[in-house]
Amino acid sequence: MNLIILAGMPATGKSTLAAALSKAFGYPIVEKDNIKEGLFDVLGFENYTQKRRLDHAANEVLLRILRSMLQAGNSLIVDNNFDTESAEKLRGLIENYSPNCITVFLNGDPQTLYERYVERDALHKRHRGHALQEHYPPHPGDDLEYAMTRSEFDEKFVKRGMGTFHCPGARIDMDMTDFSAISIEALTAQVGKLLK
Repeated sequence: MNLIILAGMPATGKSTLAAALSKAFGYPIVEKDNIKEGLFDVLGFENYTQKRRLDHAANEVLLRILRSMLQAGNSLIVDNNFDTESAEKLRGLIENYSPNCITVFLNGDPQTLYERYVERDALHKRHRGHALQEHYPPHPGDDLEYAMTRSEFDEKFVKRGMGTFHCPGARIDMDMTDFSAISIEALTAQVGKLLK
């Protein structure tokens, strides 16, 4: 069985590449953001501490789904910006079930990624629960525009180890600073060779 991991910093295009690889190889995608958005809609949050608990819960659900899929011998794609804690749990699953593991690790210029992240939230390209920090659903009169500072970006993503992810198996490192320089066809061909 094959396990393709899309990992790395936010705003690097993980979901786009995961969808392309899923189409190319026919593997289902397990995506933490999709799980987290469901939790936002069902449970909501009233402060940032509650929001972080939902993030932890989404990681735990993702890892349990992954374990069930690997137990059944199914190949799949995982899309998540693993932090230090969740990466350690993932490595335990890989060591236990021994899939043919391929990591596609996405990174880039930190300032560019920060600016892309802020722009994405400002354009409302994602579920509002990702951008809002205090309440979801928003309360009447809440300011729905939130621009994360660079120091907050570093605290929430860089310092949690998302830019230093490592896992057993083959690894493809991609600089996603300039999306126009990325060839999905070349990535698909490279992953295909590693799957064989």
